[in-house]
Amino acid sequence: VVHAKGAGAHGHFQVTGDMSKYCKADFVREVGKQTPLFTRVSTVAGERGYADTDRDPRGFAVKFYTEEGNYDMVGKNTPVFFIRDAMKFSDFIHTQKRDPRTGRRDNQGAWDFWVQQPESFHQLTILFSNRGTPDGFRFMNGYSSHTYKWINAKGDEVFYVQYTFKTNQGIKNFVGMKSTKMKSENPDYAMRDLYESIEKGDHPSWTWYVQIMPEADAATYKYDILDITKVWPHADYPLIEVGQLVLNRNPDNYFAEVEQSAFAPTHTVPGIEPSNDKMLQGRPFS
Repeated sequence: VVHAKGAGAHGHFQVTGDMSKYCKADFVREVGKQTPLFTRVSTVAGERGYADTDRDPRGFAVKFYTEEGNYDMVGKNTPVFFIRDAMKFSDFIHTQKRDPRTGRRDNQGAWDFWVQQPESFHQLTILFSNRGTPDGFRFMNGYSSHTYKWINAKGDEVFYVQYTFKTNQGIKNFVGMKSTKMKSENPDYAMRDLYESIEKGDHPSWTWYVQIMPEADAATYKYDILDITKVWPHADYPLIEVGQLVLNRNPDNYFAEVEQSAFAPTHTVPGIEPSNDKMLQGRPFS
C-alpha cells in the first residue's frame, strides 16, 4: 500500500482567473465561483505507523465536488517522478517496502533500482534536498506532476496543462537532524499541525496555477512534454493563476472521511481529459 498515512480536510476552491478561453469545465470558468472540495495529504512509502516527518515524497490529492461531477486531482509535492514507464512501477514500489526475506526496509534495494534508472535523478535531487522533509503539510506546494488536456469552452481548441498549487504559508522544511528528532517526539507531527491550525481558525490555503501549452507546440518542443521526469520551464510556459484553494473544516470522523477516501485520475469532468503520459495511463491499473 502506498500513501498509507495521511491527513485530510474539507474546504473550497474559488476562481480568481476565468479559464473559459482554455477549459470548458464549469468550476474554473466564472471568477468568484466557489466549489466545495476535500483534500488528502500523505506520505508515500511509509506505513500507517510511520512518522509523517520521514524523508519521503508527499501525496497531494484534491477532490472537487463540481456541479458536473467529482473531479479528482491526484498529485504530490514534487513536479516530477522517479520513472516514466508505468511497467516499472510495481518493481519500484517493491523497493520502497519491506524485504520479504528479512522483514526490514532495504536501502540497498532502493538504490540498486534508482542507479539503473537515470531518469530518476531529478526526483532524487529534490527528495534528498531540504524539500524531502517538509515541516508538516501546510508548508509545501502541490503539483499535478502529470500532464493533462484541457478543451476550451467552444470545443475547438485543445491545450496541454500542468498544475501547480503554491502554498500561501510559504515553503518551510526541516533541516539537519530536526526531522529525525521530531520522529521520536511526535510521529504524527504533520497530521497534528494541519488539524490544530484549522481548529483554531488558521486556515491553510494554496494558489492554483496552470502552465498551458497549445497542442501544436507539443510536437516541436525540445523534449517529450508528456515525460513525468521533466518539468516545463516557466520562461516558456509561465504560471497562470486559476484560483484559491482553502481548507477550513476538519473531518468529524477520521476513518469515514479520510481513511476511506478514494481518489482516481480517471474521475474527470467535461473539458478535462488525461493525456498520453505513460505513467498517467498506467495509474488506473496500479
